[in-house]
Amino acid sequence: MAGASFEIKLDNPEADLTQDQKEKVLDNFKLLDQSKSGRLNPQQVGILFRAFGQNPTDEELAEMLRPIPQAGLDVDGFIRFFKGNYRPPTTEDTLLKAFQVFDLEDTGIMSRDKFKEMLTSLGDPMQEHEVEAILKEAEVEAILK
Repeated sequence: MAGASFEIKLDNPEADLTQDQKEKVLDNFKLLDQSKSGRLNPQQVGILFRAFGQNPTDEELAEMLRPIPQAGLDVDGFIRFFKGNYRPPTTEDTLLKAFQVFDLEDTGIMSRDKFKEMLTSLGDPMQEHEVEAILKEAEVEAILK
């Protein structure tokens, strides 16, 4: 369910979803609602929230999901949850500026070792196996280009 085609971007979280966005929510809600109860449990709410392009940490998501009753949310409840917890996606410009902070020689290139060091030691450190998976993906993309 992940990927850009599922992403829902809101220009204004206070505004209603567009008709296309509502249909996307309903279609994917139904896919996750395997019991056909018309409700998603907290875990399923988290899955759908991330599927629509939101990327909170596990801890942030757990905190967001805490108020959801075990009985879960219906479609309207999910939409309220999504809008209430929505964060605009990081722009390419913001990512480029963040990269430039670490590109001290202004080459536009970062070594594998430097990248790995950053991901495993700064902010919310990633596990070694997670970093290796990212680096493997990056190597595949570099070969294809």
